[in-house]
Amino acid sequence: MDKWIEINIDAIENNLRQVQSLLGEKTRLIAVIKANAYGHGAVETARILCRNGVKYLGVSFYYEGLQLRQEGIDADILVFTPVISEADAAAAINHKLTLTLGAYTDLELLDRVCQQLDLPVKVHLKLETGLGRFGLNKDEAVLVCHKITLAESILLEGIYTHIADPPSRTYTDQQFRQFMQAVGRLEQEGFKIPIRHIANSAMVLSSPEKHLDAVRVGTLLSGQQPYGSFSTNLQLQDPYRFKSRIVSLKTMKRGSFLGYYRTFKLKKTARIGVIPVGLNDGLGVETANPPMGLIDMLKKIAKMILGYFNFGRFNLNVYIKGEKYPIRGKIFMQMALVEIPLEADVNLGDEVEVPVRKTLASPAITRLYVRSRRTEAGN
Repeated sequence: MDKWIEINIDAIENNLRQVQSLLGEKTRLIAVIKANAYGHGAVETARILCRNGVKYLGVSFYYEGLQLRQEGIDADILVFTPVISEADAAAAINHKLTLTLGAYTDLELLDRVCQQLDLPVKVHLKLETGLGRFGLNKDEAVLVCHKITLAESILLEGIYTHIADPPSRTYTDQQFRQFMQAVGRLEQEGFKIPIRHIANSAMVLSSPEKHLDAVRVGTLLSGQQPYGSFSTNLQLQDPYRFKSRIVSLKTMKRGSFLGYYRTFKLKKTARIGVIPVGLNDGLGVETANPPMGLIDMLKKIAKMILGYFNFGRFNLNVYIKGEKYPIRGKIFMQMALVEIPLEADVNLGDEVEVPVRKTLASPAITRLYVRSRRTEAGN
């Protein structure tokens, strides 16, 4: 095997315990394992979490939920994105997924399919309070709830919204007020919804008063601190390591060019190691979201400039036997070049830790789940 991803089971369990320590007895955890569990492997991550007491999972799309069901995961699974076709709705309902209603048409679709299948479905209402994605406003939520009372197969279990800007306490408080006002309006109309949830990973840390009946946590479980400053500091562990091996190793003289377009020239004689990891695997690929502000934009520009001039900390580096070595030249589609000093204890076939971002790593790459010297294979 020339490349694989190691996932540390102990780290996932540690992160789960850290999160659970912040929750009250009446606040349930919805463990979010969307996007292949943030690169850790959805099925095996779900198994690890469920073995450790998690009873509710969250995914973005219904087909992510189907994958879990097909692999024997029987926990409750909330799908955040509404389904849009009868076929999708039928598959989700047949597999007992809990679905989101973000518009009146979502209710009409589910009611129609439930009648065809003669099966019930649990739903959560999604309110739009400032993210601008999808969801009901307060009046639409009241209308939908009244219609649900006439739809015998639609079981209203929860109501939630998504926070747009957790570091902004003012905007978050505004969203929370809108959400609670909508909940209050529904209660005045006679609707008592069992599970109210608004808090994501950042709010779990910053706003215990907003935990309500459930929290949705993904980032913290993946071992990552959310963006922002928090008084609560958890002892998180990153479970993820992308590994490969050196498949070629040869000595090249000072002045030799490396890679396409000769973008790097060796300043001294060195050995060049080839690893079979490249752009296709997510190496060197960055997300292209717009900067969050002027300072963020300046940081991105500075990083690009310093990386161009090969300032050490701005290079992409790999680790071999605990030592750091720089990737040189343009990254190929499926390979990359590593500069290794002549005196370094590095050999053909040595294991290499590669900086591929977990959310960009292909789901097809084998995940090895490691604990106490025992390894379990998964995909």
